[in-house]
Amino acid sequence: MQFSLTPIGPLPASFAALRDASERDEYNFVRRLEERWDGVRYEDDALATLWGAQANGELIAIGAQTYDEYDPSPLHRRIRHFYVREDWRRCGVGRAVAQRLIADAFALAPRVHLRATYARSIAFWDSVGFSRVDRLDRTHELLRPDG
Repeated sequence: MQFSLTPIGPLPASFAALRDASERDEYNFVRRLEERWDGVRYEDDALATLWGAQANGELIAIGAQTYDEYDPSPLHRRIRHFYVREDWRRCGVGRAVAQRLIADAFALAPRVHLRATYARSIAFWDSVGFSRVDRLDRTHELLRPDG
């Protein structure tokens, strides 16, 4: 299964199908991404990045790294709105998007947070190297090796 990673500016036409797939899976955070991403920035965060994976002209995964609105220190970034279409899970797509987002976040701050609320996503972020934390605003964090 071949795919390519792409930085996303304006949401591509195939975003709607990915959003709809996420909602069939009962996830509403992709729709929130659509509301908060204006094509070049995430709300008022000009340092945010949005990455997608595409295959056969279709968007199959997406994720963003942004400021952490729950802990807005300049030493923190947050991964959010991360979704991989079900038929593309467990083949490296999610890991590739996650690694790209982590690299972008670490270029800006030494600590990355996220909140995973589903058993599969918790296990995924554990496997990527995040440590679990017991906080209301986050379930996982990752420290830059030098940070």
